[in-house]
Amino acid sequence: MYRALRGFGLFLTMLTLTAAPASAQDGVAGTWIMTITSPEMGSMQSEFVFEQDGTAVTGTAELQIVEDVEISDGLYEDGVLSFLMHVSMEGQWFTVEMEADVDGDEMTGEAYVPEMGAGMPFTAKRQDD
Repeated sequence: MYRALRGFGLFLTMLTLTAAPASAQDGVAGTWIMTITSPEMGSMQSEFVFEQDGTAVTGTAELQIVEDVEISDGLYEDGVLSFLMHVSMEGQWFTVEMEADVDGDEMTGEAYVPEMGAGMPFTAKRQDD
């Protein structure tokens, strides 16, 4: 009887380990605090909330200078996150192309604004939800 219970306990342990959901580090879903560095404005912190369905990424951003920005055309594949933001500032629309290498709960990348011909480096850390 003891041997059967021990075997059953081992079976449950194995089942738990194999049935455990993927960790947050397997994707980009969650809340991230991003620091973007601009020569004109210095360092700015913003909050990004990503949702992920397979490789597709959507979400919103609360930028220091603009609120409620939608994330579009998001893709997370092979450790690389890319997405677009369309931002209105002072009556003008800008597209911001974001691309980052993701390593667990951290990412580093560049925010590029084609209309300005300028790129700005950024880092981000995932927050505990």
